[in-house]
Amino acid sequence: MGGFELLEHTADVGIRARGATLEEAFEQASLGLAEVLGALRPGSGERVAVEVSAGDPGALLVDWLNEVLWLHEVRGHAAVAAVRVERVSGGRAAGSVTFSSTDPPADGTLVKAVTYHRLRVGRDTDGWLAEVYLDV
Repeated sequence: MGGFELLEHTADVGIRARGATLEEAFEQASLGLAEVLGALRPGSGERVAVEVSAGDPGALLVDWLNEVLWLHEVRGHAAVAAVRVERVSGGRAAGSVTFSSTDPPADGTLVKAVTYHRLRVGRDTDGWLAEVYLDV
């Protein structure tokens, strides 16, 4: 059920993520971000706690992904080995991202920021759908 796909756009890259739960949709969007960065390398590594607050699920997703992007950058463009979103409710999202320091640095597209452009988070017929665009 869950998964992500990359969306073409003139100046940006979009991610459409799906999940049975809102947490799974956030996880899939995070994996999509890692794919764009060229940093998706499933495995083991250092688990880093992530928690953000915002007024609605869309803003939470943007803040969550911007935090993942920032952590990726401050760790020398470390590979993303795993993402676990434990809770998205009450204006907060909490979980963890596992970064692998043994893999070579990411070699994908430079992402400047996660944007609110065409942002969409909500239920659909199969669960949850999230669409977000990255400024590249």
